[in-house]
Amino acid sequence: MISTKINFLQKLQDKAVRQRIKPYEAIEGFLSLSEAMALYRYASMLPNQSTIVEIGCWKGKSTFCLAQGLKRGQVVVIDPFDAFGEEGSAEIYESQKGNQPLLNQFKSNMRELGVLDKIKILSGMSQDFVGQIPSINLLFIDGDHSIEGCKADFLNYAPYIASGGYIAFHDFYELRDELGPTWVIKNLVLPKHEFEFVGLFDSLWVGKKR
Repeated sequence: MISTKINFLQKLQDKAVRQRIKPYEAIEGFLSLSEAMALYRYASMLPNQSTIVEIGCWKGKSTFCLAQGLKRGQVVVIDPFDAFGEEGSAEIYESQKGNQPLLNQFKSNMRELGVLDKIKILSGMSQDFVGQIPSINLLFIDGDHSIEGCKADFLNYAPYIASGGYIAFHDFYELRDELGPTWVIKNLVLPKHEFEFVGLFDSLWVGKKR
């Protein structure tokens, strides 16, 4: 009886989250419903005046979910907005970038969905802004998916994550060690025991700083 009630409440909560993030479906990008819901949920658990840093935002699909979940605070997005990508991704980005500048598309999407006021845009490469964000409550790494690129993002930004804060990687696949997110999680994140694994939602890996 108790488990039935819990399942019912969970379904109600899931339905509420889906309704809150539904507009994300209209934004072009690469994010499943399960991943979108997880980003929203972890953002919603952060305390007031928190800072979320997203490395790689494309047209704002994931950014919207983070901003929609964040009660009070700021989502800092870092992206060159040039459709540049590592080998294997560059052609996809180029074919889907559209006719308008990516930065304009991003701003337009966030403005139309009512979250632009929560977002700070840093246009450039992630290495250009190292040390400029003193404290991070949630770090979402979804930029350069090469091993070296993902490794640099982790080493440059993870030290600024506050205790109890979260780190998330997109495109983690257990058997794909050639992918940056998978390699970094297996070789840098987990061996140090600084972060504990809290969930995997499709390819979104989430850990919490101890």
